[in-house]
Order: sequence, then C-alpha cells, then structure tokens
Amino acid sequence: MFVGVLFALLLCHIVFLDVTKRRILNFSVVLIFVFGALNLVFQGVEWMVSEWHWAAISSLIAFIFFYFFYATRLMGAGDVKLAAALAFCLGIEQFSWVWIVSAFLAVAYGVLCKLMVSMPITPTFLRLNPMVGKGIRFVPYGALMCVSVFIVIYANL
Repeated sequence: MFVGVLFALLLCHIVFLDVTKRRILNFSVVLIFVFGALNLVFQGVEWMVSEWHWAAISSLIAFIFFYFFYATRLMGAGDVKLAAALAFCLGIEQFSWVWIVSAFLAVAYGVLCKLMVSMPITPTFLRLNPMVGKGIRFVPYGALMCVSVFIVIYANL
C-alpha cells in the first residue's frame, strides 16, 4: 500500500512539473519503474501488474507505440518514457484505458485553450503558457496521462 501512496504522490509531482514547466524528469520516470518493480517483488498494490514478463512486454509495446508520436514531433521524449514506465506498472490493458482517457482529456484541453485565447478578456491565472508557439508542445500529454491513471484506477477499468 505504501508503494501505491508514493506512486500517487509522484504522479502529482509529474503533473505539476509538466503543466508548469513542460518537463518530465528522468528521475521521476526511473522512480515509477522502481515502484513498479517493488510491487512486482512484494505484491502490495492490487491494481498494478503482478508478473515480470507482462510488465516488460507492456512497457516495450507502449514505448514502441509512443515512439512514433515522438518521431513525428507530436510528443516529447519525456512523454514517451513516462508512457513506458506507466505501462510497466499498470500492464497493457489498463494502460490502453489510460491512453484512451488521456486522448479525450487532450482534446478537451486543446478546445478549452483555444476558447480561452478567443475570449476578449482572459483572467491572468488562466492565460496560456507564453512559451506555447515557440517550439513548446501545446498539450501537456504527460500530465494528462498521470491524471488518466487516477481516473482509470478509481473507475476500475
């Protein structure tokens, strides 16, 4: 259970950094892999993968799939590594639900941001990141994947 709590806190940290600075730290990704490995050894968290081979295969499939998004410059490398780490912990079935939910959240985020830009008066705290449009990706996919993990876990998908 302790691994699950630390995992949740780490996901919150990743969300904060990805939204504010558009960065996903390698250290955070490694910690997700470590928490997944700890769960594989001690079997403490019921919603995480419980077999090594499924964890490794899930991580490899997610990495290969998301690498194509990185190659087309739709995602950053941190998002790809985060996807592989989350797939290692959750397994490919649960991670596919995370991807579906995060895709819907990304569309909603994009629409909301476009609407806010078109508003004549936007409150200061809702303004877009000034780096958007200067080579920085518009949607924080890593943050949306982390939020989707919470949604999938609590919805029991």
